[in-house]
Amino acid sequence: MLGTDIRGIMAEEEEVQRRQEALQSLMSMREKLLRESLEARIKRARGTGDWTNLSPAECANIYKEERVHLRAQLERLKAERDRTRGKLSALKRAKVRAQRIRAAEAASGKKRK
Repeated sequence: MLGTDIRGIMAEEEEVQRRQEALQSLMSMREKLLRESLEARIKRARGTGDWTNLSPAECANIYKEERVHLRAQLERLKAERDRTRGKLSALKRAKVRAQRIRAAEAASGKKRK
């Protein structure tokens, strides 16, 4: 029974680790976009056909709005990353505890024989 619990804990731990990696990747992309200058953003937008009919002032306003939105996304991602880290730590502690219990049960089983 406990072996199954350990396998379940390990499977959940792997899933949480994948989620943590995905969150880190998203955060990295958002941070890169935040570092992008207005000139680079205009160039990128016009390269895709966007912002072609906009004035520089309109581009600057959209750029500022995007940055506010990116910062908010980044804060949410950081909070989710922190929750994920906490969950991963709890899973690791649960796995160690389950392994100790399993080892103690195995040791006590050997003593009885």
